[in-house]
Amino acid sequence: MSTAELLQQLETCAQIIMAPPDKVTMNDRNRAQDVFLNFQQKNNPFDLCRELMEMTSNQVVLFQVGSCLKHGVIRDWDLLKLEQGKALFTFLFEYTNQRQLEQYVIEEFMLVSAIILKRIQLGDSQKEMDKMLIEQLCDLIKNQSSPLTIRLNACSAISLIIAEFCTINQNSDYGISWFSHLAAQRHFEKFQLKNIFQSIVSALFDHMKLSDNDKRTNEWVKLSTKLIRICEAILSWNFNFLLESCTILALTYARNRDRIESMVFQPHSDWVQLIFDGNLISFFFEVYLSFRSLENSTLVHHALQCLNQLSTMTGPIFLQRDVRKKFCEIFISNIVNLINMIFDIVTIHELVFLANFINSICNRLRSDSLQYCDVSLLKNFWEIMSKLTCKVLVESVQISDEENMVKCNQTIDFLVNSWMVVINGIQYTYEFHDKKPIENFDMSQFITIEQLTTLTRPIFENYIRAHLYQPEGLVPLTTSFDDEEVHELEEDDSTLYREQLNAIGVIAQFDAAHSVNTLTQLLIMKLRSFESCIMENGSIEEKTKRWSYISEDIHWILMISMHSLTLCTENEIPSSIMKLSIASTADVMVTQNALQTMDITQESIDPVVRFMIVIFKFINMEKCLLERQMVQWVSPQVSHTLALFISRFMQIYLILPEYEADFVEMSLSLNTCFGVDSPSAKQLINFLLDYLLVKFSSMASEVKLLELSSAGLLTFCKYKDRIKVMQQSSSLMNLLEKFTRNELPNLNVNVRRNMYNIFVIVFNNNLDIVIDPLMVAYQKFYIELNAGNKELVREHFMQTVECTQGIAFGLTNKTFSTVWNKFLSHVYNDLPRVMSLMHNFSSVVQAILELMFTFSVTFCCFFKESESIAFYNTAVNILTEYATRNKEKYSLDSARGEELQNEFIWILKFLNDLSNQDIFYFFTNPSASSSLSTTIGKVVLTSLNIIIPLMSNELLENATLCTLYYKLLEFIAQDSERFKGFPFKLFESFLKCVDYAFKSPNISTEIKTISFKIIIELGLQAANEPEKNQEVVKSLLPFLRSIFEFIFCELVKSHNDHNLRDIVSLALYTLLCCYKDTYREHLRDVLRMVGNVEAEQAIHSSLTEIVEQVGINCKINQNRLAFQKRFAEFINKLHSMLSLR
Repeated sequence: MSTAELLQQLETCAQIIMAPPDKVTMNDRNRAQDVFLNFQQKNNPFDLCRELMEMTSNQVVLFQVGSCLKHGVIRDWDLLKLEQGKALFTFLFEYTNQRQLEQYVIEEFMLVSAIILKRIQLGDSQKEMDKMLIEQLCDLIKNQSSPLTIRLNACSAISLIIAEFCTINQNSDYGISWFSHLAAQRHFEKFQLKNIFQSIVSALFDHMKLSDNDKRTNEWVKLSTKLIRICEAILSWNFNFLLESCTILALTYARNRDRIESMVFQPHSDWVQLIFDGNLISFFFEVYLSFRSLENSTLVHHALQCLNQLSTMTGPIFLQRDVRKKFCEIFISNIVNLINMIFDIVTIHELVFLANFINSICNRLRSDSLQYCDVSLLKNFWEIMSKLTCKVLVESVQISDEENMVKCNQTIDFLVNSWMVVINGIQYTYEFHDKKPIENFDMSQFITIEQLTTLTRPIFENYIRAHLYQPEGLVPLTTSFDDEEVHELEEDDSTLYREQLNAIGVIAQFDAAHSVNTLTQLLIMKLRSFESCIMENGSIEEKTKRWSYISEDIHWILMISMHSLTLCTENEIPSSIMKLSIASTADVMVTQNALQTMDITQESIDPVVRFMIVIFKFINMEKCLLERQMVQWVSPQVSHTLALFISRFMQIYLILPEYEADFVEMSLSLNTCFGVDSPSAKQLINFLLDYLLVKFSSMASEVKLLELSSAGLLTFCKYKDRIKVMQQSSSLMNLLEKFTRNELPNLNVNVRRNMYNIFVIVFNNNLDIVIDPLMVAYQKFYIELNAGNKELVREHFMQTVECTQGIAFGLTNKTFSTVWNKFLSHVYNDLPRVMSLMHNFSSVVQAILELMFTFSVTFCCFFKESESIAFYNTAVNILTEYATRNKEKYSLDSARGEELQNEFIWILKFLNDLSNQDIFYFFTNPSASSSLSTTIGKVVLTSLNIIIPLMSNELLENATLCTLYYKLLEFIAQDSERFKGFPFKLFESFLKCVDYAFKSPNISTEIKTISFKIIIELGLQAANEPEKNQEVVKSLLPFLRSIFEFIFCELVKSHNDHNLRDIVSLALYTLLCCYKDTYREHLRDVLRMVGNVEAEQAIHSSLTEIVEQVGINCKINQNRLAFQKRFAEFINKLHSMLSLR
């Protein structure tokens, strides 16, 4: 076909592609697309493409020509000389400048130019040609007399060149090895990047001088956009200092580092002069203000992104203290001036960036820069920070738009975290100076604690006001409440606002006396309002609305209080709170009496204890409401927050163990009220347990709340001092009696487990009071097992399992033997019979399998060998009974499929736990007991005989089940001896599961990787002992085709997944080693799938050449690693061959 005929065909296809849907058929459109795809595969297309470019002006055809050139450069670059590559680069740029082209065509041609430039650099030993070409482009950009089109095209070329050399670009290493790409990146970063940045900044500076209003045309905006985007790309460059030496560590670091979403700016030390002597930071602030005056959101956004990247600057450029000092002072002065200029008109979008700048600077000040910056400048900075933070908090209540609310919360996060850093830094400076005066630092000029308190107190107060309703707060009383919003915990605020609350807690602790007093008074006021709301007469609608406002206020006061009075990260009383209690003029006896009587009217009460008393009054109020069945006035959200507070209080304040109390000083008031020897502490425990019992009785439907409460109590029982006090608690004994009499039947399974875990831990010296009632209940259940009412029996059994699991989690090596022999072994040994009689109830089956797993995990380390054999024999009986009953259930509906997934998950967890404990080691270890290894072998074989035949695509859609299943298959594959008891059909099914993972689109990369490891394990055993593993060798042959299908269909598309590529290479090499004498014929047979004789021959030659050079002995690790490296190069050639970019 002549060039003219080809062009006519392409233009016809272009018309078809661009035609409206009603003018052409889908078949015509598909055929046109096939023509373009075939055109892009032409070998050595450079001259042909130049001819076509000269002959046509059709934009779609020109784009396809660009794509063809791109594929040709990647695939056939070796056919070009460097001079020809340079000529092609020049031709493309000149052609783009001389023709009227659409932007997408220009971008495609410039992308080809960028790909050419990188290959020129890799092939040019002198490294001068690429430098010259880049300098020509930069000169064009800087030259104001150049036509705008040429400058814009040069900017596009520079942008794409930067993207081509940057490893963040996922396509930038196609057709070349990763090592070559990183070498090119290193050279470009070291010798070109700074010069490009300098040229672009210079061009932007000159361009800004022409920015009078009458000259701010669309053309001016276009060039400004191009220039600022290049600046942003360079400031976001992923500098990698490890690449100075291309070690395995450096290459791996480079590969993983690019997955970081927010890249910081860390230039080399030779950038100091450009950034600081050129006053670059101030210049970008001026650029931002200039763009802001245009009201062009795109330009403003890119300018802010540039400033954001500059604010994150770090790395070797900051090795010198003077540089760090200069950076902070320049940025702070510009930030202060900027905020002062736009304070009244700043937008929420700008606030996010400004807050991020401030956060970056404060993190920089956290180091020694705080001590060397100009003190007056820092004070101005903190003053404007305080004003800005208060402004954002106050105005946040007026935002109703969801998107703006998200931005507002981001801004608050940045600002309050900045204050947390500032407070910690200033406190550290004072503490450090007290121990060792800082040289050349005048502390008298530094900000005082009183001055800092003046700045932070309004922030704390405004944060509270921003979350409270009027009149105490700022939130208007116009919000209409839906009951569902109040009663349903759809979103946990304590998690959603955790970062903010932690920072506000630090701010509150800095001014502890004021903060604790404020929170105390607010909570007292809200509790009075709460009480009056319930007691007053009026319409239910009005009372409910008012109650909703009050409940929301209490919810926020509790959350802020929890973070103000505790350190959530360190589980200890904050030092400032401890100092507040010590410094207060509290009367210890008055404080203790106030705690016992819940009277807060006395002035000489410890301020911390006073707040706790208010909390206890609220707990008592809620308890009374529940006892009087006034549940409608108890907010689940508030109860949840209160439960969080109680858990934190118990963990941090109540009966603090001596070895946990790492304080220089201890408050006498806190120790008297909450210490281990305090009568008040014992009364408090009874009080809190009575409250817990009331919640169990009245709020069983609030699952999350009760789980949180029981889990908090379980955490509290961690230490011996607390356990001793709990043993004396009459309320805990009352709770135990309620459980043993089954008076709380509606509790969630996790709550019941937690409580029995607590009972076993606390009553460890007298476990009969816990076990005996369960034994009686279990004997009753066993008698009723054959009765007709299966549903009632099911309920009794499920409760028994829940209690039993809680007991299992709480046992120790001292208490295990007694409880196991007296109770748990009888329950476990009866499980096969229960399975037989209750197999139609999937919940019972799952409970049996879960209990088997729980006992295995918990008691394996306690068993003697004879007990282990008996335990696993029973496991075989359970699994055998399960298999027998499942034979009739092969036809699965959706409901049964979900049940089967859950049942299989417990079996697989059980088996995987055995492998994690290395118990399977006895399976092949000659020194192990033959009885134990035989028993465990039965467990494995029985389990796999159940699972493998029933495993289906639908079941494997469950991610948890799929992962557990393939991890088990991997473990079994690690030793061929484990297949001895396998029937051949079971082994075939085993291999089909592996093959399924290769071919299924729904299987994750993690599972595919495990499957390749299975092939490696089996291949190594077969290659090392082929006579012993003849069946394995024969069975693995089809996987050679499966691996190649995976390479062509998936691996080439997952080019940047180097871990997957490496594991595939090892699997392929291992299989080739299994067929040392015949692998060439097998390869040729498999490669017929390619469908192209030339490609088949090229791939076959490349692989056989690699194998011959590396050697074909998988016993030698060096050979495997060498093949892995050469395979990576082969994949790159395959990319070039297939032009997959």
